[in-house]
Amino acid sequence: MTETTESFPTKNPSLLVKEDTTGDQQGVPLTFNLLVAHSGNNCAAIENAIVDIWYGDSAGDYSQYTFYSSLNFLRGRQTTNSEGMVSFKGIFPGWRKGRAPHIHIHIYDNNGNSLLVTQLAFPKDICDTIYTTATNFYKKGKQDTTNENDEVFRDGFAEQLAKIEGSVADGFTLSHTIAVP
Repeated sequence: MTETTESFPTKNPSLLVKEDTTGDQQGVPLTFNLLVAHSGNNCAAIENAIVDIWYGDSAGDYSQYTFYSSLNFLRGRQTTNSEGMVSFKGIFPGWRKGRAPHIHIHIYDNNGNSLLVTQLAFPKDICDTIYTTATNFYKKGKQDTTNENDEVFRDGFAEQLAKIEGSVADGFTLSHTIAVP
């Protein structure tokens, strides 16, 4: 599902080719495993697609903007392998007032043409667990907006809901297939 780039898009993503997006940010570790595939064409994997991700820190703030304007944390770019996969390392995102926890994803073809802009939602039970037990990182408590009430996800988020496994102690792994038209 195509969504708005909404807030804080990466200003110069070609400079952020990296797997580990963490920088100096603290939070519960999160590994992102994303499969990029055609929505048609028998769901064939897309090799050499460029995938940008960006998301907020444990307080929901983004790098490259406001008082973080010179920093590039929690942003990254990877190119899909022959199986259409990319992986990033980072932290579980915090939340901003009025938004459910989310990550932004922009997918380009290997020539740099935009194919899809989307966002991934997180299961509420996982968010509640992290925000109430990892309070040394996430100081705002539970998010104020659920996926159902979020301005981006309230029209439906089944295709954007990430599968997440793990624990606060050991970190989490997010797995998701992104269907590109």
